[in-house]
Amino acid sequence: MSLFICAVSALFWSFFDLTRKLCLKKTSPQILLLIFSFSQIIIFSFWCLIATTNILINEYLWLGLFLIIINIISAIFFLKSLTLSDISMTIPLLSFSPLFSAFFSYLLLSESINFFQYVGIFLIMFGTMLLYTRSLNFKDFFFSLTLIFSDKGAKYMLFVSLIWSITPIFDKLCFKYASFNIHGFIQALGMFLILTILEMKKEKIFPQIKQLSKDFRLLSITMLVGTIATILQFFAISLAFVPIMESMKRSIGQIGAVIYGKYIFNEKVTIKKILGIFIISFGTFFVLLF
Repeated sequence: MSLFICAVSALFWSFFDLTRKLCLKKTSPQILLLIFSFSQIIIFSFWCLIATTNILINEYLWLGLFLIIINIISAIFFLKSLTLSDISMTIPLLSFSPLFSAFFSYLLLSESINFFQYVGIFLIMFGTMLLYTRSLNFKDFFFSLTLIFSDKGAKYMLFVSLIWSITPIFDKLCFKYASFNIHGFIQALGMFLILTILEMKKEKIFPQIKQLSKDFRLLSITMLVGTIATILQFFAISLAFVPIMESMKRSIGQIGAVIYGKYIFNEKVTIKKILGIFIISFGTFFVLLF
């Protein structure tokens, strides 16, 4: 059951990547994040009203506040990355997050994975490097990291990969002191308040919201899919180790990125991309089977 929930959550996150990129054609990353946090406030408020809520505020406070801050920072950098580079060349860089998660989850949650699962994680990273190599030539492969660091969108996404490896771990720590619904509500409310303070200083906030609201269907789908993905991830990390969830999430996300890039954004699908995605997927199954 835990792997099934991880898989469904990963599918929603993959679709959320697509709809967010489409929304970014109409507004800024900050405005999109502001609207998303507001929609989450509504949904989590309703959940709090119909279900039991529990929170130990003294234990939760600093963990929750730290999580709000890093969620805002990482989300803004993620959305900026999508505006700067092809979706099929940025989303795959999130494949580095399972390795970071393996380290931090062992350090903070005492969750340890075995040797074969680490092999799977390194296969995921190997497949990602293939996406950036100039050719399948052995020499060019080792210069693929140079290509990553020369692309601004890619550098942003690597930073996001590091932060996003930590956020589910802190979610899991927060669940020791708060129920899913109140945790989601507090996180959404905190993000909304901070972003509102930051954005109110700018004159274009309301025109941007008005412009985006013209495509209400896309906006509604994006908000709903993102919230469902968030809730499913809460359940996934409560049932499975964080590195396992991250590996599954990233593998499905990489496949989705190439498919969306090809059929929606007219991005080229090369032999390198196909081989890279195959190795990434193989690495993920390695993680899951062992």
